[in-house]
Amino acid sequence: MSAPPLGKEADPGAAPPSFRDRVTQKRERRRRILMQKWGPGYLLVTPAIVLILVMMVYPVIQTALFSVSRVQLPTFRTTFVALDNFVSVFTDPATGPLVQRTLIWVIATVALRFVLGFLAALVFNAKVKGTVWLRVLVVLPWTIPSVVAANLWRWILQADTGVLNQTLRSWGLPEAAANWLGDPHNALFSVIVAYSWAGFPFVMLLILAGMQGIPDELYEAAKMDGANWWQLFWHITVPSLRPVLIVALVLETVSGINSFDTIMVMTGGGPAGATEIWGIAIYKSGFGDFNFGVASAMSILLFGAAFAFFVVYGIANKGVQKQKGPLR
Repeated sequence: MSAPPLGKEADPGAAPPSFRDRVTQKRERRRRILMQKWGPGYLLVTPAIVLILVMMVYPVIQTALFSVSRVQLPTFRTTFVALDNFVSVFTDPATGPLVQRTLIWVIATVALRFVLGFLAALVFNAKVKGTVWLRVLVVLPWTIPSVVAANLWRWILQADTGVLNQTLRSWGLPEAAANWLGDPHNALFSVIVAYSWAGFPFVMLLILAGMQGIPDELYEAAKMDGANWWQLFWHITVPSLRPVLIVALVLETVSGINSFDTIMVMTGGGPAGATEIWGIAIYKSGFGDFNFGVASAMSILLFGAAFAFFVVYGIANKGVQKQKGPLR
């Protein structure tokens, strides 16, 4: 005999509900309680979930499908070619120099942003009057849109009428003036400087916030024990900033890998491919040569390389923490 409906009293003469019926009733009651508690929340976040699926998950899946296919335009009809696109990337003689330039770009921009950000944080962490207004001025490059900043630097670095070369000539240093963006030997360095200038204030803010969170008692106690400024910096400041530095390193590495607009506006990957990094090559392959299969394969390789880097970094960081042991 089936169990009586919920909310109604059971017939005294009826047989007690079976174990299966009791379990079913409990599950139904639990489901109703959960829906009453979490149902409105799920309903509110559903549009965001759908947007994430459409804007992020679907493009990733489509890119993976394109990477093993030959894409025919304008219908986007695909033909399965297995790993031919990846073979084309690895056998291309331009891939080696492209990887080299990409590594130089990422390492140089991250290092330069860290150096500038750390030095600026040390200066602004000092108890000196007027540093508040200087902080506002230093943060300005970070607030400028990247396209605007790139155009600004392109104007500064112009060979004929650029501000930098005109200033050098006015100082009596015409030999120091150079074709900063048109010479393959100078172009990559110039773009690295421009990109680092626009992003180092973010690193400065992270490090400065970490410095201001270090208790003054640590420095005072170390000074009483005779520690000099270098010992204070190396044994107190740097270890205390380790979590902040790790976060900044990860964020800046991701930013360097994904960088596109600054190079595209300033040089377009030229001259003669001197500033063409992996992201620019993906764009040119997909929207210049309209080879979406190879462009998708390069995108998958870039994603895999970035993912492998963070996996190795996470394992190494976890090993270092185990060696140090828990903090007491």
